[in-house]
Amino acid sequence: MAVKPLNVLIVDDEVPLRQELRLFPWEDCGAVLIGEAGNGEEALQMCGITVPDVVVTDITMPIMDGLTLIRELRKRYPAVQIILLTCHSDFHYVQEALRLGALEYLLKVSMEEEEMKQALNKVREAMVKERRSINNEKSERRLLQAAAFGKLLRGQELNADEWLPFKLDGNGAYILARLVLAAPHSAYIPARQQIQQTLLDKEQSDPNWLTWMTTSDKEYFVLMKALHAEEEAIASLSGVVQALEYCLKAKEVQTNQIVWVHAIVSEPFVQEEELANALTSTTEWKDALFYDSSLGSSVWKGRPLPMREMTDQLAKELNEKLRMASSSTEFLKNCIQGELQKWCYAMRVRPHQLKQRLLHWQMDWLKVHDGSELDCMVITQLMGAQTLQEMIACLIEHMNEIDHGSSRIEIRSAIQWIQENMKQPISLPILAEQVGLSAHYVSRLFREETGDTVSQYITRLRMEKAVELLKRTNKKVYEIAEEVGIPSYRYFTVTFRNWTGVSPTDYKRNK
Repeated sequence: MAVKPLNVLIVDDEVPLRQELRLFPWEDCGAVLIGEAGNGEEALQMCGITVPDVVVTDITMPIMDGLTLIRELRKRYPAVQIILLTCHSDFHYVQEALRLGALEYLLKVSMEEEEMKQALNKVREAMVKERRSINNEKSERRLLQAAAFGKLLRGQELNADEWLPFKLDGNGAYILARLVLAAPHSAYIPARQQIQQTLLDKEQSDPNWLTWMTTSDKEYFVLMKALHAEEEAIASLSGVVQALEYCLKAKEVQTNQIVWVHAIVSEPFVQEEELANALTSTTEWKDALFYDSSLGSSVWKGRPLPMREMTDQLAKELNEKLRMASSSTEFLKNCIQGELQKWCYAMRVRPHQLKQRLLHWQMDWLKVHDGSELDCMVITQLMGAQTLQEMIACLIEHMNEIDHGSSRIEIRSAIQWIQENMKQPISLPILAEQVGLSAHYVSRLFREETGDTVSQYITRLRMEKAVELLKRTNKKVYEIAEEVGIPSYRYFTVTFRNWTGVSPTDYKRNK
């Protein structure tokens, strides 16, 4: 990867020296000269237009000397590195300049090209070290922010220390954007690193982005300054939505998979306590998008259409529609895709309640239809559906699998064996031996039937089980790691963080 050239600004009141430095072979040193100034005041004005990576400055200058310039640069542009040009007689000033934060000094009378190269290399090393330190600090702060958001999402209040990582000083207005990614795990998991890098790049390049964080799979929060022109914020988020959708579609396994990205934007707020209200408003939209996302990726704001609770009367209507169509599987599928789907759009029952009701119906239907029980994967797919269309597709797909079960019995057996032996080491050859097929055939058939590779399915099953154990038990993290078949504590922690965005310890602490 090509190294970005250093942007250099020269500051010296001696014209001959500036002319000499103008002719210096900056390109050979991996740098480019972006300007020159005759004193510190001119230099600060130029920094206000284009902030350089390094300032090469004299100490003794009229109007504003080098020491005053260094103080102002440290205050206004702390990331700028400083190289001093000095005379022997200025040495006591050099000591003061180094104390104030200058990185290196060169003697004017004896400066060689090699010395400048070494000084610029030192600048690069300092920039890399500082960038690494800043990134580590941001990562730690992001984890604290995610933990605080987890509490807010559960309706809990934050104490004063928990508010500190957000750095909301009340001197301006802010907006909260909630990014919801509607995509199957087979597309999201391989794209997750690129998605988070896209958000990192945006945070670094856009001064209005204060931070971003994630509390769960396929969901990210962005805290921004409220811009004077609302259209600017919408345009900024629209660009991010398009970029994230591109990341997901590049990882699609099946061309008919649903892949959408939505940005839900809160109303502007000033005080940190108002952040909880902003979060609540985005949650309302998240439920509404279960019904309203059919137009594709977009940015949403304002108030959504209201949701309904699943009352006994609505449950009775839903069950009656399904009962009337249950004379044959074909009638039932037509009802689910037609009349039932229209009813759902019209009633707008809260998605979780609707999915729970249909899950109970599906369990009852399956017992009557072929005497079997619903397996874990089907339950996970149904309850994890992010849109009404995806939920309907899950119901129809499972009914089709039941109708054509004879051609899929090996994969059913494989899934059942994985679920029963999750604590043990599992590999594709071991699984293939259990179902009596070649490893290559099992791999292809498993992906066709489930949308996941064998490895992705096993990881997902183990992480879902780990989340459940962290929520419902007081077991230690290493005990849970062993129970889900990952005896290496370190590997389990890395896998869990990649899956959920937080460490097992943080997840357990904030459950």
